[in-house]
Amino acid sequence: MTRRELILYGLTLGLQFGLCILVYARNLWQRLPFFAAYITWLVTGTVGLQFVYHHFGFRSSGAYYAYWFSAGATLVVRSLAIVELCRYELRAYRGIWALAWRALTFLALLFLVHAAVDAWGQPDRLVIYGLTIERDLGISSIVILLAVLVISSYYGLSLDPVQEWIAAGMFLFCAVGVVNNTMLRETFTTRLFPWFLSNSANAWSTMRPAVERANAWWNTIDTFAFIVSMSIWCYALRKPLPAPAEEPVLLPAEVYRELSPAVNLRLRAFNDRLLEMLKS
Repeated sequence: MTRRELILYGLTLGLQFGLCILVYARNLWQRLPFFAAYITWLVTGTVGLQFVYHHFGFRSSGAYYAYWFSAGATLVVRSLAIVELCRYELRAYRGIWALAWRALTFLALLFLVHAAVDAWGQPDRLVIYGLTIERDLGISSIVILLAVLVISSYYGLSLDPVQEWIAAGMFLFCAVGVVNNTMLRETFTTRLFPWFLSNSANAWSTMRPAVERANAWWNTIDTFAFIVSMSIWCYALRKPLPAPAEEPVLLPAEVYRELSPAVNLRLRAFNDRLLEMLKS
């Protein structure tokens, strides 16, 4: 590792341990268990990867598969933590949440299929698959988190300040991750593909140092964004958590039954208006 990489690694590991301690000291795991599992896995995965690198070597096949297993598990747990934020905000609105989790499940399956199709025929399918699905889930996470923050601010729903800070940190990290994964994916699928061919082996050996330097800088940017995100989460947990927000008081069912016909008429009129605009 270079000096820059050692400094960033030390900061990352220190913040991970500090954040993990705060999550359990503030009893955040009782409100957001998946976020607590995400932070716990970050510490476990980082230490585990260092053990694999030290024991098998950084460029060994064992380190290669251990890295991608850790990346896949991190992606799954982070996605569950983001879904958990949505559920926390919409927990009092069971109908809306029932529709939301079905839509999120469909998106996850769609991204899995898209990543598999995108990686088909590439020289290193595992790398392309991982970069593609991480990019796609990152884009969807940005949209979901932005919607959570806007809805919470506009409608005054039950997202506490701590959850808002967590969502903001997730948004920042996902936004930088999308750019990073897009650049790496384009490098592997377009610019580097010809260099994997047998007749271009010599040219690839000349080009490889420049590619590795660019990759190192992108990893540095990604790591720095992660450090900023963890700093935001540590700031949110600097004080004991406030009491949970009370669930909103909904109107009686009779009121909704009276309002439903009027709402349906407005929606039908809006639909007819859209059809007229499309025909013209």
